[in-house]
Amino acid sequence: MLKFNVDNDKFWRDGYLILKNMFSHAEIAAMREDVFASLKGREQGGEPVVDALADRHLQHWVHDERLIKVAKTLLGGDNLAYYGDGSYAVVGHGYTPGKDVGGWHRDNTDRSNLDAPDWQGRYSLVRFGFYLQDHSASSGGLIVRRESHNRILRGWRAHLHDRYLNTGIGDVGVWSMRIQHAGLGRCLRGFPNFALGPYLQARLPEFLQAPFPPVERTGFWISYALDDHHLERHCQYLLTRSERLTMWSNAHYPQSVIDKCNAAGLKVLDMPERMRAAVAAGEAVGQQRHHRQIAY
Repeated sequence: MLKFNVDNDKFWRDGYLILKNMFSHAEIAAMREDVFASLKGREQGGEPVVDALADRHLQHWVHDERLIKVAKTLLGGDNLAYYGDGSYAVVGHGYTPGKDVGGWHRDNTDRSNLDAPDWQGRYSLVRFGFYLQDHSASSGGLIVRRESHNRILRGWRAHLHDRYLNTGIGDVGVWSMRIQHAGLGRCLRGFPNFALGPYLQARLPEFLQAPFPPVERTGFWISYALDDHHLERHCQYLLTRSERLTMWSNAHYPQSVIDKCNAAGLKVLDMPERMRAAVAAGEAVGQQRHHRQIAY
C-alpha cells in the first residue's frame, strides 16, 4: 500500500503532483550521495555519461517499487516501461543557470501543434523529479504551468497558471511530459508559493527573489511511460537527439538489473542498444541538438 496521497483527478486536471514525504530524509541523503558518486566517476574517473539504469551508482532507484506503483496508478495501466530516460544535473558541473536551463519548454515530441499525435488522448509519459535539497522556501526548484498539458496558454493570462514546486526534502514531483515548465525556478522572497518564471526573474530585483539553498543544487529525474503508441513515437524522436547519442552510446544494462526491473513490474526498453544498432546501420541518428518535431 502507498503511504502517501496519489490524487489522480488532480494530476490529470493540473498536469502535475507533489507527493509529500514519499522518501525519507535518509533516502534523499543517500540519493544525493549516489549522484555525487556518479559525478565524481565522470569528472575524475573517466566514466562515460550514461542514463540512470546504466549507471552503477543510480540504477537501483529506477526500479524503486514506489515510483513504479505511482506511475501505474496515474497512468492506469500495468504495461509500464523505462526507456533510457533517467538523468541528473548539478549546478556548476556542466549545467549553467541562464544558459542550459531556465526557459519555458515541454519535454514531449509534439510541443506546439494541438493537431499532432501527442495531443490525441491522454499522454502516457510522466517524469519524476527529485530535488535533493530543501526548496520549501528557497529557489532552484521547478516551475510548472498548470493545465498546460491539455492546452496552449499564451499572453499574460498564462502567468496566472504558474506554480512553483515547493518541495521539501523527501517530497517528489511528478508531471506530464506534455506540461510547460521551466527549470531552476525562482520564488518570491517571503512568499514561496509565488512562482517567478523566466520573465519575472529577469525583471525583479534580486532582493525580492528567494535565494538558492546553501548547497549545490542537484536534481535527479526518472521517466516512465505506458508501452504504447505515444512512447514509440517519443522513442523515435529521442533517436534524433544528440545528447541521447552521447548518453546511450556507452550505456549497457546488466541482465541482473533488467531482472530486478521486471520483478518490480517494469519493462525495460533497451534504447541504448537500439541507438547503437541504428548507428551501425548507417542511419542518421543523434543529429539534432535542439527540439525538432518529427513528421506525422
